Amino acid sequence: MKRKYLLVTLFVIVGIVGFAGVQYLPTSENEGVSVALDSVSTRRDLRRSFFDKREILVVYGAKDPNLQQQYQKLLEELSKQELTRSRRSVKVSFKSANEVDQEEFKTSIVYLVGAVDENPFIKKYMANTPFQISETDITIGTKSIPNNNSILGVCFYPSPVDSKLPFAYLTGTDAKEVFELFADKVAERGQSFYRQNLEYEVYEQKERLVMGDFNTRWGIEGSTFFDFATGTRVLLDTEEFKFIDHQKAIDTADVTKKLKEVKAAKAKVVNFVGNGNVPKITYNFYTCTEEKGLMTGNTDHSTFDPATNAVHTIVNNIYAHNNIGRDNALVLYNLIGESSKTIFNVGLPIYFTDTWQMKGYKYWAARLVESENTYTVAELLDNSFLEMESSLIRDCMGGAFTDFLVKTWGKDRYLKQYKNVSVSDAEKNRLNVKWQQYLEQLPKAHPKIQKQAKTLPYLKGFNFAHEGYSIYNGYGSQKATESLLKQKNMGSNAMAIVPYTGINDINTPTPLHFSDNAGSENDDAVVHAVSMASKMGMYTLLKPQIYVGGSWPGGIDMPTDAQWDKFHDYYYRWIRHYAFLAEIHGIDALCIGVEFTKATLARPDAWRQMIKQTRALYSGKITYAANWGDEFEKIEFWNDLDFIGLNSYYPLSKKDNPTNAEMSLRFDTVKTKIKKVYDRFKKPIVFTEIGFRSIDTPWKNPHAEADETINEEAQQRSYEVIFKGIQNEPWCQGILWWKFPSYIEYRGEHNNAFTPNNKLAEETVREWFTK
Repeated sequence: MKRKYLLVTLFVIVGIVGFAGVQYLPTSENEGVSVALDSVSTRRDLRRSFFDKREILVVYGAKDPNLQQQYQKLLEELSKQELTRSRRSVKVSFKSANEVDQEEFKTSIVYLVGAVDENPFIKKYMANTPFQISETDITIGTKSIPNNNSILGVCFYPSPVDSKLPFAYLTGTDAKEVFELFADKVAERGQSFYRQNLEYEVYEQKERLVMGDFNTRWGIEGSTFFDFATGTRVLLDTEEFKFIDHQKAIDTADVTKKLKEVKAAKAKVVNFVGNGNVPKITYNFYTCTEEKGLMTGNTDHSTFDPATNAVHTIVNNIYAHNNIGRDNALVLYNLIGESSKTIFNVGLPIYFTDTWQMKGYKYWAARLVESENTYTVAELLDNSFLEMESSLIRDCMGGAFTDFLVKTWGKDRYLKQYKNVSVSDAEKNRLNVKWQQYLEQLPKAHPKIQKQAKTLPYLKGFNFAHEGYSIYNGYGSQKATESLLKQKNMGSNAMAIVPYTGINDINTPTPLHFSDNAGSENDDAVVHAVSMASKMGMYTLLKPQIYVGGSWPGGIDMPTDAQWDKFHDYYYRWIRHYAFLAEIHGIDALCIGVEFTKATLARPDAWRQMIKQTRALYSGKITYAANWGDEFEKIEFWNDLDFIGLNSYYPLSKKDNPTNAEMSLRFDTVKTKIKKVYDRFKKPIVFTEIGFRSIDTPWKNPHAEADETINEEAQQRSYEVIFKGIQNEPWCQGILWWKFPSYIEYRGEHNNAFTPNNKLAEETVREWFTK
């Protein structure tokens, strides 16, 4: 297994090169603020020029002939590939620093790599940056950290020759260490060219310890400076185990208990497999999703790295009494290697894990059985099938399937089959009969713990939008917690959290991927944000959505009944993952879909079936967020849900300058439509989305793309009309405005986005929410 580094990979741009003629001057707010003689490029300028060119010139420097050959071999292979991410390809060329013509810097997106004393261009251009490297220290603005063979990289920095071009570089004082980290990045096949967690990063032994962002003048932004070089301590170091604690994740007093736990877990695995040698295992303990993500590039609750024989685990209240078996996976990797079948690799570690997702894999497998969400033997043994399935459901089924096979085959045959699984179609059929019998017994042996769904309060809150994709500003971050606290202080008692998937073809059914990148709306980031909101007393709604390239969910329209069936099958396999996640982590409500205007009106029975299956799996309240107009007004399955969700973007006026009274009268006609639905179904109605941009006439077409104007007063007036219009309406059970960002600095102080954050409408929200 390769370690997931969402790092700079060879490009996007580890450049730490400055402009010619730029100085960095300390200020009271930030360190090393740049002052350019001419205009200062923005991040958007650099990204635009990168995607316009999509060509990278790698310039490497090395004095050792063997290292030169290694660079050349690595880059020759890389240059044969087209590095692809998000449907955008990038071409790579390369030259030695001794061969490159400096004129090429004027037209090329350059990536410099090599030790600071071995690549002359790095040494030349470093002088005008906030960074300096010596044998003993690395200086970042006014901060200094020890140089323990450390590596420095910076992303999307203006070129010293043309400030509109991005520039990258990776350097240090140890030439071999620089190359080895560079090789790791290349192994990622260019993915990090398009997304780096932070704009500068310092690595020590391939772990990120210091990182941060630039401000708008390309100085060091103080609010996003992370230093994990201190706060790391070794709590235990024996022949079997090493415990490394990061930022006081565990108390010294708990070390003995933790050692007893890991010894017992290891012994259980070793006794099952038989004698075998397991090298010393290093356990790294982290306090939270953000910390683990920033340091390792992976935000999962727990991961293992066979290259360093290490386990990396988050230890906090969110994951108390929850072991997902990654330490077992590492022991097994050492003892018996990897299986040819995914389900064996994920299932056997979980088989030894009694507290998988707190209640254990058998308990959760029983819930999947009750809700008809299990897999056949043929599906379990199909690696390509499992690639597009929910990791939660796959892993749970994997634990149960391992238990079944050990009981059916016996331990010896199971272990003999493990590395190269070979099961004939005839045996798959025979096994499937017994497998179904095994599954049928699980609900009886592990009955459901009944819990009552939380009463739906009058919701006052926002759609909580994951606007940051750099870990430190997404759902799993401290900034997200600060954003939630601000919402709470504005009077919010609820939030909707919105993980996304995406499709590009609205007429062809395709499997839907799950957000799993470290900087995305992945499960652990979602769970972190939900946990923080719950601690603040907020009602939580999980509202997964589909981003449709060039269209919207309402544009999805399948040509035939067979394709509609396939679409709903793929969609349900996606949405049930979130139902399972919500059940495991106690999320209060689930929105089963958002704005599928054609799918819901044309195929109501398919939605009724999905709702039925979801109810068998998930204990909380269930809703659907309908688009304003025909979908909301004509859906037939509102009775199957606990409350009705309305994404309301009804216009409030066609005029450029309507009075508030005129807009209120128009909203009265909207309320008549809403009340008609309420009178028919007698279900509470929640505005699962409603919003207005801060532009000149947001009331005309609220859902439309923004023009270039900025008008906070117009946005505020629209908010006031809605708040006044819904007060004391018996059908209304609350409002979730679209939207509030995961970090409060989003889009700066002056913008025309939907958010009311830091605008006049913020005070309007506070006034009404705190009544």
